[in-house]
Order: sequence, then structure tokens, then C-alpha cells
Amino acid sequence: MGIALFILGLAGVAWGAMFLFNVRGAADKIAARRNAVRAVAAAQTMNLSLTEPSRLGAWFFRLTGGIVFLCSPLLALAGLVIATRN
Repeated sequence: MGIALFILGLAGVAWGAMFLFNVRGAADKIAARRNAVRAVAAAQTMNLSLTEPSRLGAWFFRLTGGIVFLCSPLLALAGLVIATRN
């Protein structure tokens, strides 16, 4: 259990850094993908309100990445503590 938490913590640090620092345009790509999915959903459901771009732009995904980047080391540390106590 502790090793799994440690690995999840490390993966969270990598994922959070990718979005926080916009590595290779990750936040921009996910925002564009979100708008494309909304456009497809609008075409399928004939709901014209979905054709407008989402107000949650790349800043939202960078913020989410920052939160994950800051909290994941705590998860990794907790996993390390649990792994060493058993």
C-alpha cells in the first residue's frame, strides 16, 4: 500500500509539473481538445450553447496542475512513511 502511494505521488508530481509549466503545450492542447469535444457534442445534440468556447481555458488546467504538483509530494511522503513502518 505504501509503495503504491509513493508511486502515485511521484506520478502526480510529474503530471502536475507537465500542466503547471505547460511542458510541450500540454495545457493548451487539453483546452483545445475540450473545445473540440464541446463542438462535436453541440453538433450531435443540436445544442447551440455548446458551440461557444469553454470559459475554462489553459489557465484552469495550469491551476489544476499547480495544485496537484504541490500536494503530490505529501502523498509520496505518506507512502514512504507507510512503506518503511511495515
